[in-house]
Amino acid sequence: MQQNPLISSSDFLTWAVGLLVVLAIFAVCVWAIRQLQSATQTDGERLQIVGGLSLGMREKLVLVQAGKKQLILGVTPNRIEMLHVLEGDDCLHKITVELSENSFAYKLKQVMKGKVDA
Repeated sequence: MQQNPLISSSDFLTWAVGLLVVLAIFAVCVWAIRQLQSATQTDGERLQIVGGLSLGMREKLVLVQAGKKQLILGVTPNRIEMLHVLEGDDCLHKITVELSENSFAYKLKQVMKGKVDA
């Protein structure tokens, strides 16, 4: 008398194909997320928060660099209001960030861009 195997070869094949489909969908999702992140990184490089000052429990002044302009914003839980625009020589802080090739920030930026040198 021959015993029936617990898992037949057709069941195993169905399971393996299903697993490959799930892994392929996962890989496509990871690729799509990376594409979206690289598209938003270029926008983030043009807009930066330079500094901020807390005025109370919920009120803040925030200095935002937008291209060559700096915006002073009043931020409350219910509202964000532009208080002043600084241009040219009126800017409070000049953002000049130069990363050396040995710095952690430079290497992290290269990894995030997908340019990894071993």
